[in-house]
Amino acid sequence: MHTQPLLSLVLPFYNAQDFLQPLLESIDPQLSPEVQLVLVADGPTDDSLLLAQQFIRLSQKGSCYMLLQQANAGVSVARNFGIAQSTGQYIGFVDADDLLLPGYTEQVLQLIRKEQPDLIELGYQRFSQPPQLSAAKARFLHTRAGWLPLPAALSEVAQVNQWFPWLRIYRRQAVPDFQFPAGIGFCEDMMAVPQLYLSCQSLYHLRQPLYGYRVHGASASYQVSPDQKLQLQQFFRQLDNGLMPQLPVRARQLMLLHLAYWLYNWQLQQPKADAETGRLAADIRQLACQLWWCPGFSWRKKWRLWRCMSVFQQQFPA
Repeated sequence: MHTQPLLSLVLPFYNAQDFLQPLLESIDPQLSPEVQLVLVADGPTDDSLLLAQQFIRLSQKGSCYMLLQQANAGVSVARNFGIAQSTGQYIGFVDADDLLLPGYTEQVLQLIRKEQPDLIELGYQRFSQPPQLSAAKARFLHTRAGWLPLPAALSEVAQVNQWFPWLRIYRRQAVPDFQFPAGIGFCEDMMAVPQLYLSCQSLYHLRQPLYGYRVHGASASYQVSPDQKLQLQQFFRQLDNGLMPQLPVRARQLMLLHLAYWLYNWQLQQPKADAETGRLAADIRQLACQLWWCPGFSWRKKWRLWRCMSVFQQQFPA
């Protein structure tokens, strides 16, 4: 008898042949009729699709897998495709270069059965090579475990600036229309994940390290194109002009400061003398003045943002 899984994990992948095998090996033992893994091949050009097909074929839990394919359209579209095709009552996310730590599904399913929260947050460990995980520091979004008030939790997340989708699991019924912004390849998580906090009615912080986050030079965080910087500038201005009006004031302020600091540093690394540079510098400096007393963002970073107008003027004299 077929039953609806409690949890669907959405795993988009592009050219992930170097990482996909160990990831699937970390997930497969944790699958069951209650846990579905939805893989979305985002038009890979390496052997990662073949690897996924072979792994599923050899797995004794093949019925727990769903393998989807699409022409390359980016991680946001791939995640949205996986969400739409998944059948679980709860939806979580996995990145193709990471690992699930032992106990992930056991702890999550136990919490879902007992408490049925709308939104679940997880802890994680960082690593570059798997042997490092045994000694890796456990990292969490909050200092407290259990039920948390959503507005305060959202502000704390904005302070640490950690919007990774894989740190959250949400109840489909609570946010039936949740999607990532199509065509966005960097900071799509910051643009989307706050909506989970704004739409859900309850949040449970599962303060256990259940996810392994791999840090390496090929990570998307290190690959920022000019188009992606322009997208981030547009999001910065939209957020400053009232996008997501339900956001707590402090969360909005912290998100703006983090965005401004990214934009400022990228401009210094790859300067381009144009009118947009001056407008952006003026916006950032004004923001730093307005939010000088905002707690949770370092004074050093605020000072650098305040100075950005004069720095850009020195680099690009009229």
